[in-house]
Amino acid sequence: MKNIVLQPSFYSKFECIGSDCKYNCCRDWYIGFTKQELKNMKRKIRTEEFRKLFEDAFEKYQNDIFHYKIKLDENKKCKFLDENGLCKVYGEMGPENMSLVCQIFPRETSYYMGKYECFLGIACEEVIRLLLQEKEGIKLEVIEREITDAEKRGATRIDGEKIRMNPILHYWTDFKILLLGVLQNREYRFEERMVVLGMAFKKIESILEKGAKSITTIPDYIQEFVNNFNDTKNKDMYRNLFEDADRSGRKRLFNYIAYHYNGTGMGEDFKIQNKINNRIDVKVQLEVNFEMGKEKSQNLNIEYNVEKYQQAMKDFEEFTKGKEYWIENIMIEEFLASRFPFRIDGGIWRNYCVMATVYSMMMFMWTCCIEKDSTEEDFIYYTSEFAKSLFNSVSHMKKLEEQLNRTESETLGHMAVLVL
Repeated sequence: MKNIVLQPSFYSKFECIGSDCKYNCCRDWYIGFTKQELKNMKRKIRTEEFRKLFEDAFEKYQNDIFHYKIKLDENKKCKFLDENGLCKVYGEMGPENMSLVCQIFPRETSYYMGKYECFLGIACEEVIRLLLQEKEGIKLEVIEREITDAEKRGATRIDGEKIRMNPILHYWTDFKILLLGVLQNREYRFEERMVVLGMAFKKIESILEKGAKSITTIPDYIQEFVNNFNDTKNKDMYRNLFEDADRSGRKRLFNYIAYHYNGTGMGEDFKIQNKINNRIDVKVQLEVNFEMGKEKSQNLNIEYNVEKYQQAMKDFEEFTKGKEYWIENIMIEEFLASRFPFRIDGGIWRNYCVMATVYSMMMFMWTCCIEKDSTEEDFIYYTSEFAKSLFNSVSHMKKLEEQLNRTESETLGHMAVLVL
């Protein structure tokens, strides 16, 4: 049976490259299994060698979906990954007995009111290679095709009940028009488009606060906003917004370092942090102050080499010259794959704040890890490795929300300083 599917035009080009994958998705993060998946797998073991591997391959792990996770070996690799970079579960009992996580990655599927939407997450190196080829930007297409069983089972379902509980979901498609209409306008730098997107989100949040009667005006507002932003007659007006903007990246640096100070448990994340620390001489010192009768207070003293940081920013700008669309494609595809602005609870504006913050973190990581003479392969490596933890880790998202709550830094001005 064929279904109506919204997907990027390059979606059908994606194929797992298996043993040719350099930055394999079977390492440095935990792969969850449900109880049923584990039972099915156990029943289909054919060899004694695999049985011994199976019996010591899992440990208990509890979240909303999974009850077990695969242990990683001393090299932080999945225990079922062989010396050729291939999956032993696949070879022993077929792809249908792999974890659903493994079957669908890097595909991200949503089922919205009878239609499927399929995107690709950027934690996969092959997805990034496809995105780097889309010089004209991401184009979405609506086609009829059969949805695979894995896509179907892995889909996030947005049904009538969810929409009734959260009426803004009525405008699921309108927000894609806003996202693409703003973030693909190449008359402006991408960071400027991110600020303009924030202006639209802030206005929509105020519309929502007026109550149920106002919510129906959102589609018209979105279309008018996109038309105005893309009207060349308004170019000077928008450019004037950024004339005196602070583009030093200082706020971005402090935000990134403070966020990552306690670590995330992701192996490659630590490697990236070390690269950043060495590139711009970051030094972090934690001060703990005690006062009688009061709670202790903690302050981070962050030092860095200003000249080296400024040089790193220049080097990255030199590296991306003529390839600015790489940033655009990567961020837009991930925003779509992650279902922004409906990724987290807390409303449209809270989702924008997360979008702005993760973009800021990606930019800081790229700036400090990519050098003027870096290669395309370097870019793919750092992007996929950082995205593994930033977009595919539940703990990362929770930590990010906690930081927003703690710092109370959700103003448009603060977000603008982060992204510019």
